[in-house]
Amino acid sequence: MNWQPFRGDAPENMTIFSASFPDVSDQWPMKDDAAREIATLDRALKAEPALRPPKVEYDEGGQAVLVPQNRYSEQAFRNRPALAAWRTRLVPSALALFVVQNPLEDRLPDGTKMDSDSRQWFIHANDAVGVRSRARVLAALVEKYIHNESENNWISLASGAAIPVLEALREAKLDGQQVYLTLVDKDPVALSWAETMAAQEGIVVGEQLTLLRRNLLHTLVRNEDLLLELGEHQAELVDALGIFEYFNDTDAVIFLQRALRLVKPGGALIVSNMLTSSPQIDFVLRGIGWEDIYPRSLQQLQDIHLAAGVPVENVTVVVPKDGVYAVMEIRVGDEKPHVQFPLPVGEGEGGQSARSDLN
Repeated sequence: MNWQPFRGDAPENMTIFSASFPDVSDQWPMKDDAAREIATLDRALKAEPALRPPKVEYDEGGQAVLVPQNRYSEQAFRNRPALAAWRTRLVPSALALFVVQNPLEDRLPDGTKMDSDSRQWFIHANDAVGVRSRARVLAALVEKYIHNESENNWISLASGAAIPVLEALREAKLDGQQVYLTLVDKDPVALSWAETMAAQEGIVVGEQLTLLRRNLLHTLVRNEDLLLELGEHQAELVDALGIFEYFNDTDAVIFLQRALRLVKPGGALIVSNMLTSSPQIDFVLRGIGWEDIYPRSLQQLQDIHLAAGVPVENVTVVVPKDGVYAVMEIRVGDEKPHVQFPLPVGEGEGGQSARSDLN
C-alpha cells in the first residue's frame, strides 16, 4: 500500500490522502476489455439521466425475476447469468458484497455457478475494485488501534459477513485471542457466514466473538438501545464500513454521534461513503441498480461530521485511487498527540492542509 497526496477537489481544511493497493484485477486477464465495456455503458447512462435502474419483481410462484428498465441494463445482464442471479437474489444484502470481495469463488453464496463473463466484471468493475480497496484502508488503519500487547474490543456495525474485519486482523498479524469482536447486523444469514469464517480464524462465539442481530436504524438512530446494550466508551475501534451511505443526512449525523459514544478515548470510528464523483456511478446505480444509497461529496461528508460535533482536526479521509469511496477515520480525543501517515512535513493534498496530528 502507498499513501499519497490527494489531488482532487476537497475542502481546504480537510486532512485527506489518496492510497493505492494491489488488487486481483491488476494481473487478471481481460482487464482492458472489461473496463472498456463498462465505461461505454456508464457514458451512455450518463447521457440519458432519465433512464431507470432495473427492478426485481416476483412471479406467481414467488420467484424473483430481474426486469431491466433500460437497454443498457439489458445489455449488461445479457449472457452473464451469475451477474443476473447476483442482482436478483443477493443485492443489496451483505452476501452480495461477498461475491465482490471474493470474485474467484466458483459459486455465488446462493449456489449459482460463476460464469467467465460475470467473473470479469466482479473482478474489473471499478466499483468492485472500490469495495476491495476500502477494506484495505480499514486494514491499514486497524494497526493504529488494535495491538497484540493488550486485549482489544472491536465493534463492527452492519458487519455483514465481516470479511473486511477478518481480513484486517489477518493482514495486521493480530492475535485473534487478544481481540474481542462484536458483530452487529440485521441479517441472520450474513451473521452465520461471519461465524463460520471467524471460526476458521480461531475466533469463537462466546469466547472472542459476539453476534448481535440488530437493525441499526431502530436501535442506534431512532433510539439508543444498542448504545445502552454495548455500553459507552468500550471499544478501541468501531467500524461501519458499509452502512453510512444508507442513512440520509439527518440520520447520518445521529449515527455518528451515537457510534462515537461507543469508542474509548484514543480510539476511532471508521466509516465509508460512495462519492458522487465515483467514476462509474451511473453504471452501478442505474445500470446494475444498487439500491437506496446516498452518494456524497467530500464537502457533504465534512458538513455531516461538523453537524455531529466532530471538528476537522479529528478526521482524516482516505480516497483510494479508484475514486469510488471516501473512508473517514474519526478519532476520539485523548491527551497525547497523534502522527498520521508518513508524509514529510509540508507535503499535503494539492491545496489541502497537510496535518500531522494523528497516530
